[in-house]
Amino acid sequence: MLKKSLVSFLVIGLNLSFLSPAQAVDIDVDIQTMNISSTVTRANNGERGPALAVLKNGNLLLGGGPKGGTVFLGDGKKRAVITMGDVIPMNKRLKDSRFAITDIAVLSETTTSAKLLVSYPRLGTDNKCVEVVVDQVDANFKTNKISKKKTWFISKPCVPISAVQHAAGRMEKIDENSVYLSIGDLGYKEINNTAKRGDLGSVFRISEKETKKVSFGHRNVQGIVLLDSKVLLTSEHGPRGGDEINIIKENTDYGWPFVTFGKAYTSTDYVKPTKAGTHDGFAKPVKYWVPSIAPTELVQLPANWGKYSKQLVMGTLKEESLVFMTITPAGLVTGEKRINVGERIRDLDIDENQNIVATTDSGKIMIFKFKA
Repeated sequence: MLKKSLVSFLVIGLNLSFLSPAQAVDIDVDIQTMNISSTVTRANNGERGPALAVLKNGNLLLGGGPKGGTVFLGDGKKRAVITMGDVIPMNKRLKDSRFAITDIAVLSETTTSAKLLVSYPRLGTDNKCVEVVVDQVDANFKTNKISKKKTWFISKPCVPISAVQHAAGRMEKIDENSVYLSIGDLGYKEINNTAKRGDLGSVFRISEKETKKVSFGHRNVQGIVLLDSKVLLTSEHGPRGGDEINIIKENTDYGWPFVTFGKAYTSTDYVKPTKAGTHDGFAKPVKYWVPSIAPTELVQLPANWGKYSKQLVMGTLKEESLVFMTITPAGLVTGEKRINVGERIRDLDIDENQNIVATTDSGKIMIFKFKA
């Protein structure tokens, strides 16, 4: 969905000389990058690249920026990144890169407008705790402005600020009226108390009028995709090791924080798994990584990607790579190949030309085009 007009005003071509021969032969791609540094959220605790959604007309929606809660339009005709408005009030966030838009879902769109859902963490009651919120936001492309319409979801409990991390907030569209939503454990010290954890560490199906918990026992789901519109898959951060791909099934417990194939960072970590190195007694991932690679968004490739057509791609932070996975129709992972891109991949989408589009924490758009 990236038109040439948008690409041409910012593109710098790259070659694949930094790839190993095996990687280059197996997945031969052209890579282009664009500078979108104005959309990065920066603070003393690091940089966070923007959330990403690709529109049908070739433009981009980006979420983040210096204020954390700004929605931007990457307009190809005007060759500009345009500020559309803010969804997080300044008095509801700290100057912290984690207080930023985590995802944008496009429910419906026309040439002049779009109905969006935007997820983000914010300060809750008396600004003493943190919660994850999903707002319905309307975008007007005639005025290039946004307006909040209704809040669909607010996570509970509201977690002490000192603990906030692992907000998740990833969304996958089901139809024009509903999405799947991930909520992380938010670093809540009592996450192992099932009576107190509430919405934390769960996957939901939400609409304007209804919220249904689908699964639980998750640490920090950073990628979510509905494979062939049938099988729901997530990517999840483990602690020190134990990053996972899971097939999400209703009323299923995935074990966090009781089990993980990873282990606690230190003896003073906010919670320590009861059984490290195992998933006994709980749903097991279909793929896991030790050591961690820090997975982010998942997308299903379109039908023009050769061996990887209709297969799975995942971004990573720590590994600074794209992970290509071959999968069965049931969602089982049967193979893996990585392209090292030298960037922390924050979000992914597929454009109308069937290219992979990624945002990075350094403030770039990266476009990956398969060379058949």
